[in-house]
Amino acid sequence: MMKGRRPAGFTLLEIMLVLLVLGLSAAFVVPNLPQNKSDEVKEEADRFYQLVQLWTEQALISGQTFGLRVDDDKYQLFKLTPEDWVEVDAQRTKTNVTMPEGIGLDLEVTGFVDEEDRLFDRESLFDDEMFAEEEDKPKPPQVVLMGNGEIIPFSLTFLDGNTRLWQVKGNDVATFELKSLNEDRE
Repeated sequence: MMKGRRPAGFTLLEIMLVLLVLGLSAAFVVPNLPQNKSDEVKEEADRFYQLVQLWTEQALISGQTFGLRVDDDKYQLFKLTPEDWVEVDAQRTKTNVTMPEGIGLDLEVTGFVDEEDRLFDRESLFDDEMFAEEEDKPKPPQVVLMGNGEIIPFSLTFLDGNTRLWQVKGNDVATFELKSLNEDRE
């Protein structure tokens, strides 16, 4: 007569318990892993890529002219009013973005004549003291997003220190491209 032997192997309950323990431990470990700086730069480049597409569509739908001001570590959206450029204060979208520590921006605008080729100087024709109160105004945007769907062509490069990692290019008909400048790091 054969004794009732237990079959070899694990029960479904034991396997599920092990998977639960592994899942819980992964949930605690993964958020604490250090994030790669190039991944952070990619996220910022992708965010800008999505935002500039959104802003261009918003300009086209509303028929308004928007402008984009880019500094070394931030970018901001402006709207053209009959008086001047004003900051856009939107509640649904981000319109003023500051880069995290160590990430820089380099803007190249390709739609204007170079300063050397200008026929006239940009020096003021009026007395500068007459317009002294306007010194508190924000600087004007470098890239214009027009209500007819056209933009000033540009390329915005995202840097980690001095290393150029990602670039967003926009042509005059508002077609944007996001590309890696270091294919081996992608």
